[in-house]
Amino acid sequence: MSAQDFKPVMHPAGFDEPLARILGEVRTGHWFSMAELLAASSGDSKLRCTRIALLAQVAAGSNAADEWVAERPGHPDAVAMAARVAVERACKAAANGVPQARNLGHRAGELCAEAAALAPGDPVPYLGRLALAAGFHEHIEGPASCPVPGPWHAFRDLWRIDPANREGCHRMLGAVGGGTGPSPAAAQLFASSIVSSVGLSGRSPLQLLPLYALVIAYDYRKNQRDGLAHLLWSTDAARTEMARGWNWFTASTQDDWLVVDLSHLAHALVVGGRSDLAADVFDALGPYGSNRPWTTISATGDAVEEFVRARTTALSAAARRSDPRGRQRAGP
Repeated sequence: MSAQDFKPVMHPAGFDEPLARILGEVRTGHWFSMAELLAASSGDSKLRCTRIALLAQVAAGSNAADEWVAERPGHPDAVAMAARVAVERACKAAANGVPQARNLGHRAGELCAEAAALAPGDPVPYLGRLALAAGFHEHIEGPASCPVPGPWHAFRDLWRIDPANREGCHRMLGAVGGGTGPSPAAAQLFASSIVSSVGLSGRSPLQLLPLYALVIAYDYRKNQRDGLAHLLWSTDAARTEMARGWNWFTASTQDDWLVVDLSHLAHALVVGGRSDLAADVFDALGPYGSNRPWTTISATGDAVEEFVRARTTALSAAARRSDPRGRQRAGP
């Protein structure tokens, strides 16, 4: 099969095949497989947070979490899932201007508090509180290191429980940089403050947060019909972040990877002129792809088309520039 004929698997579960297998059951209101999967994830907080985030989005459209908590009242996983589902529903109601949104938000907050009491130290209820605060646009001025408005109370509470939580930082990035009044500068400042945090591991996927902020900036400029928006990727700042991302990739392992993170890095390397390096990232992606950032970048909104185009470019560049003596290619 030629590179142009490749069609990526664009599944929200990405590499997590056990999660992908049960989403259909959750969508139809069945909770038992969800309970089993979360029980199996109990020793890996990062994996558990990632799974609950996607499960909550799917379960919000069914009665799976409601049935689970009814069958297992007081079970920490059941209450945590019910809380995140309630948050999803409340935020959707707020976004759509539903009159009952505030009441739904209040109930979601109560469930988050119950989940936090049942499992002290579990970041999931605090992620729910942060999502609520962001969804209801609860903004206060940030600290001296990042003086931009955002849901800082909820973010600080989460940081105390789980510093550098990936979902929490991405939620904050969207809150300070997106919403009704997009602010690319605020997003970039927040991302910079996170990667400058004392103790942030070089293997943390948050090393890629500035690349997400660059996509926000590009999207803003594109929506302003800025014909020079593409030049954003050739700036010194963009090259610095590409290098940071490449260093993360070479230091990390498959356990550190999410499809959406690798997609952002691959995109940045292609548009930044290092398609040969991007080929290694596409190789790590295997058959998988993600809608972001490709939908945002595409002129037509076709994520698959944009992904395949970038992948084809990367594989061609790698073939042209490969070193026959097997020397490692220099980073950006």
